[in-house]
Amino acid sequence: MKIVIAGGQSKADFLIEMFKKEHHKLVVINDSLSYGTYLAKKHKVDVIINDPTSKFVLEEAQIENFDVLVALLPNDADNLALCQIAKSVFSVKKTVASVSDPRNVQYFRMMGVDTAISATYMISKYIEKASVLEGIARSIVTEFEALAITTITIEKNSIMADKSLAVINLPSGISIGAVMRENDVIVPRGSTVLHPGDKVLVISSSKQQQDAIDLFAQTKWL
Repeated sequence: MKIVIAGGQSKADFLIEMFKKEHHKLVVINDSLSYGTYLAKKHKVDVIINDPTSKFVLEEAQIENFDVLVALLPNDADNLALCQIAKSVFSVKKTVASVSDPRNVQYFRMMGVDTAISATYMISKYIEKASVLEGIARSIVTEFEALAITTITIEKNSIMADKSLAVINLPSGISIGAVMRENDVIVPRGSTVLHPGDKVLVISSSKQQQDAIDLFAQTKWL
């Protein structure tokens, strides 16, 4: 597939790594000089350092008839505008937008965005279905077959229990998208400590899904 990744930092970092492994053609546009340079160096890809919402920049990027555009800008309005321009002007077949405010998810879909993703919105919907949270792990079907999102319960004797994310050395390609603790949803940071009973939303490639499950299933007494 031909994919545009516009904006974003850690999300862009993860997606570039995942899509490169699947040998997709990527166009990366990032408005941060420092982070765009980091992405280019780390992934050995060309990164256009400019405003992804600019029609001129998109023209220069030659994204006409691309299969997917992923909008990862911090501002919801910018992501919506970018998706609409991509479809109406450049005939991009599918648009995916990261949404900061979960109340905007339905609005984005009404406005023609194919997939609007809010971690808070996704988690709240799945929490409503208790079966999703039963057992050690459940998978969420995503729009991309290459992407796996797995809910994993932190057991009392897990090697992950009572450790901060800063000291947990997750393999490349596996990341924690959110932590569900009782009725709270925690956006993970390096200082976030995983407690027994927490349910973590683990994002990985489909090929690494079993590795991720096995990693979190390890116990302190092995």
